[in-house]
Amino acid sequence: MEEEAPKQTKKFNFKNKKVLGVVGVIVALVILALGAFLVFGNNSETEEDPYGSMDTSSLPELTPEDIGMVVTLRDDNRALMFELTKADDIKSVEYTIEYDVNTEDGGTTGQGIFGLMNIAEDGITKTDFREFGTCSAGKCRYDDVASDVTVNLKVTKTDGKDYKVTKVVKLES
Repeated sequence: MEEEAPKQTKKFNFKNKKVLGVVGVIVALVILALGAFLVFGNNSETEEDPYGSMDTSSLPELTPEDIGMVVTLRDDNRALMFELTKADDIKSVEYTIEYDVNTEDGGTTGQGIFGLMNIAEDGITKTDFREFGTCSAGKCRYDDVASDVTVNLKVTKTDGKDYKVTKVVKLES
């Protein structure tokens, strides 16, 4: 009777081991590169924040009259709106509405409202009333405003140049 030969398993030769090693190194490098990108490439300091970092300190100034800025306080002094009546050459406007509020401990703290008007896209040159406080589901909690209200604009003209406009609004007693 003939004995059956043991089944031979296919062994990797030296050449295949080199290929696997190279592939393993490449996969490890790709994983390291992706990890580095996620950690260092997603740095929020380098991303442009359209509302929180509106630095206009080095921009040339325009007066509110230059752009026909009309600010309207609501009758209860808890909101304001503004309109630009000379906006033919304005592409967009970033704005902050800043004021101080009284705190429970007797001090004050700054508050702000941020927004963007894309005049070239939608043609709208007027904001809705911007509340001094927070509103949700039809209920508002208004801030106890302790200062004048300052409206800061970063105006981008259709020629690409940026300007700043500042208007201080006194709240009526």
